[in-house]
Amino acid sequence: MGLQENAEELASLLMKNVKEELRFDEEAALMFSGGLDSATLAVLARKYCNLKLYISGIENSHDLIWGCQSAELLDIPYSCIVYKKNDIIKSLENVVLIHEMHNPRWISTFVAFDLVLQKIPEKLVLCGQGADELFAGYKKYREMTPQDAEARMQVDYLELANEELPLYQKMARHYGKNLIAPFLEDEIVKFSEKIPFEHKLDGENKRVLRTGAGFLGVPASMTEKPKKAMQYGSGVSKVLKQYIKSSGNDLPGIIESIKNNGNHYE
Repeated sequence: MGLQENAEELASLLMKNVKEELRFDEEAALMFSGGLDSATLAVLARKYCNLKLYISGIENSHDLIWGCQSAELLDIPYSCIVYKKNDIIKSLENVVLIHEMHNPRWISTFVAFDLVLQKIPEKLVLCGQGADELFAGYKKYREMTPQDAEARMQVDYLELANEELPLYQKMARHYGKNLIAPFLEDEIVKFSEKIPFEHKLDGENKRVLRTGAGFLGVPASMTEKPKKAMQYGSGVSKVLKQYIKSSGNDLPGIIESIKNNGNHYE
């Protein structure tokens, strides 16, 4: 199949899976940045539930500003969660002590999730995890040969599905939430494996998803927005880096200190 046909089928599968996850009378939350992945889910989920978007970040962060603009454009109810440095450090402690997540590679993303999940009142929460690994969303894939990129994407997907996602869901359960990731449903994963690599990455990342999102009615301003991972767009990673530098330690050392002492550096 050509790009258009693959994009249409992907759009159809995403609509089917989101519809099956939701009920018309159900209240649901979506972790929203205004980027391609969350905007696609927003346009779909609004059809099948009472949806509210949650936009988070430090003051004047990329996600906070762009997310609010995008929510207004989509005309979907939304709430902004603005956090300060102390909120981020407290969430770091939560991640290490309460959620027992200690992998330095994932810490900033876990902190970003913790900050949002503890503020959302709805019991059902949607997230856009998986789209980057399945449809070549990360910048690093552009710097590899197609063969190496496909192999790396498979490794990244398996790590996300088998190791990271269960931890995100464990965190959500701690706050009384059910976290779902529509992009990681089996039908979407299997379909992504059949799509030619050039339909995923050819001049732009996630080409087939961008095209499919356009079919679904996602505004071009969102389908064409460059990728910015949650922990970066929200400002969480920036604050954590400053905190690590000022502590005189490295991140593994800080994680170990929190595990042993249960407190943070002042």
